[in-house]
Amino acid sequence: MLRAVDQFHSEFRAYPGFFQDQVETDIVRLKVCVNRLLADWGCGPIVKDDFIHEMCRYGAAEVHSVAAYIGGCAAHEIIKIITGQYVPISNTHIYNAITATSETFML
Repeated sequence: MLRAVDQFHSEFRAYPGFFQDQVETDIVRLKVCVNRLLADWGCGPIVKDDFIHEMCRYGAAEVHSVAAYIGGCAAHEIIKIITGQYVPISNTHIYNAITATSETFML
């Protein structure tokens, strides 16, 4: 989705959903960008429409609840490192704001 948003921005010189009167138009445009990227990568249409709508809904603004969660995680990990207590996250931490779930993966 983020790569599709980057492609959208380079093509239309604005982020999807940035202008309130163009949200519906941007949903269609972003869907075209997503499908174009997936076709270039040889993937099928694996992106749900809900994801595209959500990317256009917040219009390039940072979602406050996501920023608060990520900031809290970072602060928690820094405290672990400074105090030497507990084990910090050792690899990749992914947060899904739509379902409010997170996972840590060893890559």
